[in-house]
Amino acid sequence: MKLNLIGQKFERLTVIEKVGINNRRCVLWKCLCDCGNFIVVISSKLRAGRTKSCGCLNKERIRDAIIHGMGGTPIYQTWANMVHRCTNPDDIGYSYYGGRGITVCDRWLKFENFFADMGIKPKGLTIERKDNDLGYFKENCCWASMSDQSKNKRIQKNNKTGVTGICWHPQTKKYQASIRVNGKQKYIGLFVSLEQAAEARKQAEQKYWTT
Repeated sequence: MKLNLIGQKFERLTVIEKVGINNRRCVLWKCLCDCGNFIVVISSKLRAGRTKSCGCLNKERIRDAIIHGMGGTPIYQTWANMVHRCTNPDDIGYSYYGGRGITVCDRWLKFENFFADMGIKPKGLTIERKDNDLGYFKENCCWASMSDQSKNKRIQKNNKTGVTGICWHPQTKKYQASIRVNGKQKYIGLFVSLEQAAEARKQAEQKYWTT
């Protein structure tokens, strides 16, 4: 049975008509946004909730932050990056967040609510989820240092070192550090000690994974 989304509503978008198929064989749908604009979206993004408007929703979030005079502050940047990596498939960190089901609670989709719950961002700290398999909401979040966050990251089942992104390289008898960037494994280097490898991995996280 062919998929027919005409007439269905997804967040702010109402499907008007099928307009074709793209070069990846994904069905394209013309949608009318609640604001009155039209947008063409593929089926998977509509059904997964990854595209919720013509773009007006993100503009409203930015406008709200500017109204509150917080648009250029560290706390606003933290909020914007958090929402982006959980909702935008093109974000560098999406596969680690939105791609594996990590969401931002409805309340925190508005900056002023996030700011009311978390307050001013302490210097040198980043937002941390207490349970790494749950999303972003007040009860699951706190401010933490990069070293604290490293202790809370998921460790692969075959990792015997106990440190995320570090494995023992038997041929060289050294510790190998790596990190995933844009869905690809990036080699960092080989190190004599586990501490050196862990420090290199932490620096790579700061470089490639912004918070």
